[in-house]
Parts: sequence; structure tokens; C-alpha cells
Amino acid sequence: MHNIILIGTAHIEKGECNSDELYKIIKSINPDVIFDEIPSSHFNAFYVNKTQRTLESDAINQYLISYDVKIFPVDIDIRQELSKYQNEICFIFQAIFKHKDFIRLDKEKEELMILEGFRYLNSDEFLDFLEKKKVLEKQILESEPDMERVLSIYKLFQIEEHDKRENAMLQNIYNYSKENRYKQAVFLIGSEHRKSIIPKIAVYEKISTVKLNWTMYGEK
Repeated sequence: MHNIILIGTAHIEKGECNSDELYKIIKSINPDVIFDEIPSSHFNAFYVNKTQRTLESDAINQYLISYDVKIFPVDIDIRQELSKYQNEICFIFQAIFKHKDFIRLDKEKEELMILEGFRYLNSDEFLDFLEKKKVLEKQILESEPDMERVLSIYKLFQIEEHDKRENAMLQNIYNYSKENRYKQAVFLIGSEHRKSIIPKIAVYEKISTVKLNWTMYGEK
């Protein structure tokens, strides 16, 4: 049976959201496979040469010291596709990040991450934050002078950065699962993907020939 637990993570440590806590979670699950949100081209940098680090890779490398587990990168690199919009994307997010209402909302999230760590990142409370963030971002951009173009670039970024990557990651997981047997896997993905990827999982479960037994970490 292909059991898989999706764990929303953060790439940078903040308080209780740290690699030691993620290591404890992974250890308690004891997976055969870890699906990691990195492109295959980055695998050596994180797990062989170790020239790059994230919260997740630190936890995984700690786990690898004592346990035998397969690390399978599932993300894709879309930087080249987005490069022609780089300046406009930077402008858009500067407008969002400096807005007082966004600063306040993001500060609330950061404080809860520090205090509650992965419990918060995998909670309904965090999904509510993501919905508020989405609404606020749209409101902020609608106040920009060149509103239509700004919103069109923002939408394109969301499609490329979220939908395309999330579909590719799920396709890679299902392709791997068709060809490999495992009892327990974990899928580590940035928590800001949780709200949008959970409905996609439901779609893949309907259309895929291989069925995965998904659990969302933190579900009661």
C-alpha cells in the first residue's frame, strides 16, 4: 500500500519551526521514501556536496545519518520561463510586501510559526491565513496605477509558480509510485502550497491508475 503523508514546511527556520522539530516528525513516521520539493538538478547540492541548505534538507540529512531512506526530488525549475517578467514580478511583490496591512498579517503568521511551528503550518488556521493573504494581495494590486497589467502578470506568476509546479510535483510522485513499491512516504512541501495542492490531490486520485493513501499532517 502506498501511504503518503503531506507535511507543510518552511524553508527557513523560525522558532519552533526548525530542522530538529522536522527531524522528530520524520523519525516518528519512519518513511521509506521522502518526496522533496526540489528539482532533480539541485539534488547533489543539497544531499551530496551539501553546498546548499534549507530547513528541510538539514532535517533530512540528520535523518540519513541513522536511517536508510530514498530521497526523491519532485519539483521543476521554472526560473528561465519567468525570467522575462522578472522586473515586473519584483515590482509586484515589493508593492505587496511594503503594504501596512500585509506587514501586519505576515507578522501575525510569523509569530505563530515561532510559537507553534509545524502544528500551525499544518492547521486550518494557516489555511485561513492563506485565504486572507490571497484576498489582500488582490486588493493591494487593484490599487496600482497599471492595475490590469499588474494583475495579469501576477496571475501568470501564480499559474507558473504554483499550478505548473504543483501539477509537476504530483505527476512525479504518481509516476514514481507506479514504478516503485513503498509502505510509507512523506511529501515535504512549502506550507503556502497546502491550500492549492490539496484539491489537486483529489483530482489525481480520481484519474490515476495507482491509488495513494494520502494523509495531511495535523489532520484530526
